[in-house]
Amino acid sequence: MANKWDCIVYLDLFSGSGRARIKENNIIINSSPLLVLGQENKFSKYIFNDENPDNCEALYKRIKREFPGLDVNIFCEDANLGIEKILCAIPQAHKNFKVLSFCFIDIFKMDNLKFSTLSSLSNRFMDFLVLIPSDMDANRNERNYLNSENKIIDEFLGNTIWRKTWISSGDDPRSFGQFIVDELGKSMGNLGFNVPKIEKTVGIKNSKNRVIYRLALYSKNKLADKFWSQCVKYTNPQTDFGF
Repeated sequence: MANKWDCIVYLDLFSGSGRARIKENNIIINSSPLLVLGQENKFSKYIFNDENPDNCEALYKRIKREFPGLDVNIFCEDANLGIEKILCAIPQAHKNFKVLSFCFIDIFKMDNLKFSTLSSLSNRFMDFLVLIPSDMDANRNERNYLNSENKIIDEFLGNTIWRKTWISSGDDPRSFGQFIVDELGKSMGNLGFNVPKIEKTVGIKNSKNRVIYRLALYSKNKLADKFWSQCVKYTNPQTDFGF
């Protein structure tokens, strides 16, 4: 999209330190920040955020050493509480300056992300790639989440009546995790985003070949769906993450 927009921005709300260690073989690999910075086609600006100060310091040193010429901001914020501060780092679009942002959200559990954060970001021209802990978290903790006093999924989906929908689904063949993926899609649809069907999401598997996360793209432009389908079709299988 670089030739169609004046400024393209990459935003990673849960960036980590830039490197990760695989448990099973102890190998250290580059994670999302260093991978995207190393791509041949560059973004105009990169914004990384992580709540852990040690991760932020490590990422800063690695970027300074390996990618000194790029326009990078690093924040050390709770992504949900500090979202307005992070938003201020995205260049403002105007009549003669078009800005498109791409936001990657890599969370471990649903408690990490509130839908209000996605809603705030969606006021800009922005596409989202979200790693949803459908089985890693939702399926494992269904009983806890069905407790009406537990508000984690309410805040994750921006929806307080999801329990009624799930309970009334009866013989629905979907797992609870798949239901959460679909409900997040509906919430994004309410913001004007195209809603991906479950088969359009990518299952991220553990070492036992079980899907534990779902990777979903949300965009308001149907062309993004075409790009996503091509990415899924022509990329190699995932790295062995060693969960």
